[in-house]
Amino acid sequence: MSKLLLFICVFLLHTIVISITVLSAAPISQKLPDKPIDKAIRVKVHTGSEYCYAPAFVNGESYIYLNDCSSSSALPARYDVFQRIGWNVNNVWLCMTAPSSVTGIGDDDTQNWNYILLRPCVINDANQRWIIKDNAFYTADERFRVKDYGWYAYISKNAGDYYNHTLSITMQKWINTIASPANLNLKTFLGWKFVSRSSFSTYYISDNGPQPKIFDLYYNPENGHIARYFPSSGVIACMVSKQSSSDNWDWVEWKFCNDKVYSKKDIGFWNLSILTGREGPLMDHQGNFLRITQYGTSWGIPYTAKPGYLKQDTGNSPKSRFIFSEDIERWTRYVNGNLEDTLAYCPAPGKKETVSHVKTRVKRSLPPTFKLNDEWRKRLHDIATTTTDTTLSVGICGTCLLHTYQMIAELQEYYSRSSLPNRGYFFDTAPHTDPMISLSQRFPSIHSVMRNAPQFYGVPLSPTETSDMIAIRIASSTTQSILPRFNWRLSNLATGQSEILNSIRALLAASPGTVWIGLITYNLPGGEIARHAVPILRSSSGLKVIPTNTSMSLFDFTDQVSETTDPNLVLLRLAQRSHLNIVSSFATLQLIGEETNPLSVTISQNNCTGEGDDRRGNGRLPISALVNQCVSGRCPL
Repeated sequence: MSKLLLFICVFLLHTIVISITVLSAAPISQKLPDKPIDKAIRVKVHTGSEYCYAPAFVNGESYIYLNDCSSSSALPARYDVFQRIGWNVNNVWLCMTAPSSVTGIGDDDTQNWNYILLRPCVINDANQRWIIKDNAFYTADERFRVKDYGWYAYISKNAGDYYNHTLSITMQKWINTIASPANLNLKTFLGWKFVSRSSFSTYYISDNGPQPKIFDLYYNPENGHIARYFPSSGVIACMVSKQSSSDNWDWVEWKFCNDKVYSKKDIGFWNLSILTGREGPLMDHQGNFLRITQYGTSWGIPYTAKPGYLKQDTGNSPKSRFIFSEDIERWTRYVNGNLEDTLAYCPAPGKKETVSHVKTRVKRSLPPTFKLNDEWRKRLHDIATTTTDTTLSVGICGTCLLHTYQMIAELQEYYSRSSLPNRGYFFDTAPHTDPMISLSQRFPSIHSVMRNAPQFYGVPLSPTETSDMIAIRIASSTTQSILPRFNWRLSNLATGQSEILNSIRALLAASPGTVWIGLITYNLPGGEIARHAVPILRSSSGLKVIPTNTSMSLFDFTDQVSETTDPNLVLLRLAQRSHLNIVSSFATLQLIGEETNPLSVTISQNNCTGEGDDRRGNGRLPISALVNQCVSGRCPL
């Protein structure tokens, strides 16, 4: 009888565990936007007559004119899931944009009224967000109603200004249609830092030479184009690479283009995925680096150069490290999170008040009192010994970094609960197996990042960038790609034993619960250079250096992860307990918190269930055709 009861209890427990697992990964309710019903926007004006909105290009600007509805200029418009109102003008989507001089969004509110403009449709400009209230258009914050003066649409700070107009009753179906978006473009800029002994400045790339003020560009993530807009005609020109495979370098050109998405990368494609924060290189469709010189007659004029040519391209202080808008960083984090199933929300809540009703990741971190119990030491050992080759790498130790990422991700995610049994955060653990195989099967995109990262070693973005500086930059950008929901702070590079020991003392002075990725360069006995990566944890009793890519026993591993406050012992552990390995440089990436303003609050891709409540995403590059509606319907910025 007791055996029967035991069997029943075990069976029920097993059933409950299976049920919880199934529920956590069960599909959640998602809804695609409606099929667009594009039609001319018909409004009733103060005279009682009806007219239609029409894009108009007058006196060097792009406006909205109230024209006769039979006019060919009264083009069909779309009111999409992002609250944008746009027109397809010769394959370029232009959106109704409130003047920042009145709204104060993106500029100072210096005017009491101004005309509404047309600008390329983007997802990161609050001036392009509109609601319909009392059958009239208002800015999304409801501060300004769209009016007309001289038959052009405008907004005013004075609600009593004339003339008001309302949407025709024939527009009701159009109003209720939450249309799929035409694009996912972002407004940005492309700048670089100029530092001299006496000054610090930022300059911006344009099609007319370097600019001292921000020059608006438009990035299309679906075709990789970066374009400028001509408001006088409503057309865009893309920055294109004309470098041939036989050239070491060539000048960039600007050519008229449009929003069409092609199946293959073209000469207007640019890869901006390798960012550290919001800075990084830009590469064309052939892998050539965008570059500018900071002196000389052609300073600030962009050109491209082969990766292998960058070391010898030293004249006039060239550089290939550029600055983008913060929204580009948010976008790349979102892209990586969607690829890796690490997004917080699915579907996007859209409004703050609906966040609590959406399945989200609970923010977790190591508490100041954390301790590694036997279960956690065993778990970390399982990760560290999932390897077939414990040799160090000259460029990047992919296995070391991958182990480090999985350890930190699991500690941050699961410490307050229990560790994962075998199904790891990124790869499945098993001794004497290659973790990259499991990674490539579960997360091909992460595997691709890890596989491609070494090709950028030895490629300096400026003549002053040393091999150690390149190494920590690549490690930093790789970390941002693979752990995109975390913010990281890169330390200064310490060289020589005195500087390295001072860096270790700074780690000891940090608060308990602090987490770092340690990036170490060794001089090996034979004179070779090798690099390594490990997690470093600050506990209440000292520092823990967690071994990675190792074959050591659990007993030795347990001894290795014990706390210490001795900087010299920490240095020895960084050297993998070998006095023959001389640590020649050391840097850290400190985990300083989670992303505070994730894009997943306002955008999600269809089929983003992912691996459950903790792991949202659809494992694909985002495209406009797969954007979900938000829980709130349309998705406000």
